[in-house]
Amino acid sequence: MFKHVLVAVDGSPTSTRGLKAAIGLASDQRATLTVLHVIDNVASVAYVGDMGYIPADYVDTLLADLRANGRKLLARAEALARDNGVTAKTLLVESKGQAISDMIVREARKVRADVIVLGTHGRRGLRRVLMGSDAEAVLRESRVPVLLVRAAERAAAARSKAAAPRTRTAVAAERTRDGGPGDSAA
Repeated sequence: MFKHVLVAVDGSPTSTRGLKAAIGLASDQRATLTVLHVIDNVASVAYVGDMGYIPADYVDTLLADLRANGRKLLARAEALARDNGVTAKTLLVESKGQAISDMIVREARKVRADVIVLGTHGRRGLRRVLMGSDAEAVLRESRVPVLLVRAAERAAAARSKAAAPRTRTAVAAERTRDGGPGDSAA
């Protein structure tokens, strides 16, 4: 079904869950796996720039460190894929002012991926408004299916909520059938 899987990683535990899911999917489908890391160079430099005057060589060093860390992250991802019997290609790109989500979608098109896998924190409400959601933006903009892999704590919470007994609902329904409180005919 899928011939080319693209997974974006950032080094977080959530993206590692996404990477593991992508490796499993690529293995199962006998698909090509591309692991992508996007360096958000403009946001990183803008954050540093908010602290006042920053010498240019400091910014250059910061960007060089971001690139080096990105290469290490991709090397670890490639090794994890290899340990699981999957050959992975790696891509390190810089955002250069574009949204990370746009970069993910663009690279997926370039490599002709037919599915994108992302780890997602599953933020809701005000946290999502304040922090944004690259996963949501990719989901909106992608022309190919997107597999979102939840953070471990979100996935566990969803499983426990689904497994929770629904006794209160059952009790309320019984009262209604017996003509007790909640019966509109009474």
